[in-house]
Amino acid sequence: MNFNTNNNLDSVGTKGARSKPAAPAPETKTQAPSPTPASPNASDQVVLSQEAQNLGRLQARINSSPDVDMDKVADIRRAIAEGRFEINPERIAENMLNQEDLLG
Repeated sequence: MNFNTNNNLDSVGTKGARSKPAAPAPETKTQAPSPTPASPNASDQVVLSQEAQNLGRLQARINSSPDVDMDKVADIRRAIAEGRFEINPERIAENMLNQEDLLG
């Protein structure tokens, strides 16, 4: 096992007198080089994975679809008015659980 006994806490000078530890060198701040603008001939490219491309297409479809399907709302209203709209609690519960999976 090796121990490092060289420390600057209290050093002895050549004449046997104790000298003060050396002060740490002052920190100099250097300015980071400014980024160079990309040249027109730069060959940097971004390649998206297949999954990222699919997610992009899905996001575009979601953004272009309306928030509410008015045709479906009209069908449900007609079914309620005609007394043929049935509530299926199992289907509602299943859909709620599926939504929770998507959100969580």
